[in-house]
Amino acid sequence: KGLIKPSAMARMSVGEALTNIVWARISALRDIKCSANWMWAPKLPGEGARLYDAALAMRDMMLELGIAVDGGKDSLSMASIVTHPSGETETVKSPATLVISAYAPCPDITKVITPDLKAPGKSRLIYIDLGAGKNRLGGSALAQCYKQVGNSSPDMEDSHLLKDVFNAVQLLIDRGLVLAGHDRSDGGLVTTLLEMAFSGNCGLEVDLKDTNSDDPIAVFFSEELGLVVEYEKKCEKEIVSVLKAHKVPYHIIGGSLTEKTIRIRFNGELVFDKDLLELRSVWEETSHRLDMLQANPECVLEEKAVIYERPGPSFHLSFIPKQTPAVFIKKKAKPAVAVVREEGSNSDREMASAFIRPVLNPGM
Repeated sequence: KGLIKPSAMARMSVGEALTNIVWARISALRDIKCSANWMWAPKLPGEGARLYDAALAMRDMMLELGIAVDGGKDSLSMASIVTHPSGETETVKSPATLVISAYAPCPDITKVITPDLKAPGKSRLIYIDLGAGKNRLGGSALAQCYKQVGNSSPDMEDSHLLKDVFNAVQLLIDRGLVLAGHDRSDGGLVTTLLEMAFSGNCGLEVDLKDTNSDDPIAVFFSEELGLVVEYEKKCEKEIVSVLKAHKVPYHIIGGSLTEKTIRIRFNGELVFDKDLLELRSVWEETSHRLDMLQANPECVLEEKAVIYERPGPSFHLSFIPKQTPAVFIKKKAKPAVAVVREEGSNSDREMASAFIRPVLNPGM
C-alpha cells in the first residue's frame, strides 16, 4: 500500500494495530502506546518526501485517537547497488514500510478474544465495515497474486469512527458478549471468514448484502479496515444496542454451521459453496511443499494426513488449585527471586507478579 500512497499506508498501519489489540480488554484507548519501525530509503529521489508524508499522516491520526509512539526503530538505509553478471549495475530498494506495534495494560487477562469460532451451528456473525463501503483493492494480496499493485489504496479517513468502534467492541468484550473476533486485513473479508472457520473447525453460511457494491470480488478481497464478531443469538439485541449507541455501522451476515461447508451468498445469490476440508487442503499446500523441502518427508506426509481434522490442544491441571497458605503470605523472610530479562523478550512483569501474588485464583 505504501507503493501507492504512503500517507494511507501509515494510517492503515495505525488502524490495523488497533483492530488487532481491540480483542484484548485493555484499560483504555488513551493508554495505548506504540513502537514505530520505519524501513525506508529516503536518500533516493522522491523517497524523502514520501517518508515525510507518511510520518505526518501517522502523527495526525494518533493525535486524533489520543495514542502515541514512545519508541521504535529506523532502518533508513534500505537500498543497495547490485552488479549483474553483464557488468551493469542496478539500485534495489526496499518498499517503504511502517510497522506499528501497540501495547497497553490488560487488567483482566481472561477477557481476551481469539479468532476461532466457538459455537458451531449456534452462533451468529456481525461484520463491521470501517472502509465506508469503498472496498479499494490497491496493494491487496489479490492484486499481488496477479502481479499488480493497483491505483487506489485502502485508507482510514475517519479516525473518530475507528475510535467509536474500538470502544464499542471493548464494551462488548467486557460484558462477555463476544465469542470470537477477527480483523479484516491481509486477504480481505473472505480470508477473515475462512481463518475463523479453519481455526474453529466448522462451517459458515454468510450472505453479504447491503454492501453498497455490485462487485463481489471487491467486497471479498478488499483489505479496508473491518471486524467480524461471533456471538450467541440470545445476545444479539444487547450487542446491536451497544453498536447503535456508539453509532457503529454493522451488518448481520450469517452464522456458523456444524457441517464443514462454507457457503457465501452475495446479495442473496449463492456465489461460493465449498467443502471446508478441501479449502483447508488448498490453504495448507504451500506450507506443506516448503516442509517437504526442509524436513523429513515421511514426517511431513504423516502430518498432512491428520492436519485437516486435528483437534486443538487441550489443557488440564494435574492438581486442584488452592489458596496460598497464610503462613507463606505472612512470612517475612521470603526467598530472593530475580527475573532476568534479555532485550526484546516479553512478559517479565507477568512472571514477577506470579512470585509476589498472594493468592492463587482457583478460577484460573
